[in-house]
Amino acid sequence: MGLYKLIVKSMVFSTRSRRRFFTFVLVFSILSGATIVMLSFFDSFSREGMLDHRGVVVKVRDPFSLTDRVSLEDAQTDLDITDGERLPGSEAVIFYKYVNFGPDLRIFSVNPQYQWGFSEIKPDNLIAGHYPSSDREVLVSEEVLLALSDTQDGLSIYTKPVVGTTLKLGVSEDATFDLRISGIFRKPDPSTVKSDDLEWIILTEDAFSIVVDGDHLDYRTFEIYIYSISVIASGDIFSGAAYDNVDALASQLNSLDSTDYNEPIYTRKENKDDSRNMTFLSLLFGIFGTFMVSTLYSYLITRFRRREVAVLKAMGYGKWDVRIVVLAEILVVSISGFLIGLLAIQLYVWNPASRDSAYFYLIAFSPTAFWSFIAVVLSCVPGFFIITFRTLSVRPIEIFKDR
Repeated sequence: MGLYKLIVKSMVFSTRSRRRFFTFVLVFSILSGATIVMLSFFDSFSREGMLDHRGVVVKVRDPFSLTDRVSLEDAQTDLDITDGERLPGSEAVIFYKYVNFGPDLRIFSVNPQYQWGFSEIKPDNLIAGHYPSSDREVLVSEEVLLALSDTQDGLSIYTKPVVGTTLKLGVSEDATFDLRISGIFRKPDPSTVKSDDLEWIILTEDAFSIVVDGDHLDYRTFEIYIYSISVIASGDIFSGAAYDNVDALASQLNSLDSTDYNEPIYTRKENKDDSRNMTFLSLLFGIFGTFMVSTLYSYLITRFRRREVAVLKAMGYGKWDVRIVVLAEILVVSISGFLIGLLAIQLYVWNPASRDSAYFYLIAFSPTAFWSFIAVVLSCVPGFFIITFRTLSVRPIEIFKDR
């Protein structure tokens, strides 16, 4: 209990020199912000940058043509794989399916774990809300019109979709499937998507299966068509194994003996290595800089607190007890700086003026925040022990004699 009280007092006492305290808090916040940004770049390999670094996309040559459309059955035969299985070297194979519902509406499926694999709904195209994460949510294009029926006069009033409103799908009142609009997105440029003047809505794969396989729409397998197929490579990006798998998968998919598909879309390994290596080196220099700053701060703290350390040792505190007390002060500064840096970066990505879409990345609860904490805060610990090994080995009598 005495040690606990002493640690608390040490944490409070760390602000005794306000100039030094706030200076190093600012330094740690800048280092934390830079580390978070660099680590966030690597984290984006699993988010909006997934297709560039881990993906191979095969698009149907003319997905909406009446004669050239590819059914789910045909696509599975071409790939010799069923929807949901994996190819060698892949982490996931995702069929982006669709059905036409009436003369005005097209319904797509999307895998919520790999929503970034559907390039047509990339974050820049999201203008409100968020991607569907459950089988009761739906993403709609901004052109969709919802009908509000007037039961008394038999009129229908059409309105634009609003996030949070309910959309009903079904062939009859007794077979409706209620969906909450979670987000609104822009459709792709008409020049890139031929012969499409229908409104789009996007469901999760589970919701798509419920709507299509149940009594709501009642489609048969050959009436379910493929828009594109995304293959996500397995393997580690740091070692380059994932890049090797991307090239191998692209070569395999390029050998499809069919005129229904375009050539695979992917980024070659040599075009990705340079950006990855530069970012990795920047990250290493950032972590090294953080280590040097924390070591410098540890040196200053132990220099300024030598007399206090001597008093503690004279009172019977062991070396490890004294180290814990001094380390508490260092951690107060580094953690304070880290939290300020994290908050600043989160506020930046939260600010609508800093982004082009409604997509919001909650960086505070992501792996980026965890690894940044490890890099910035816990790097203080080895630096502290290196610099204090000799300082704390000095006998109290020698320090008091110098005084």
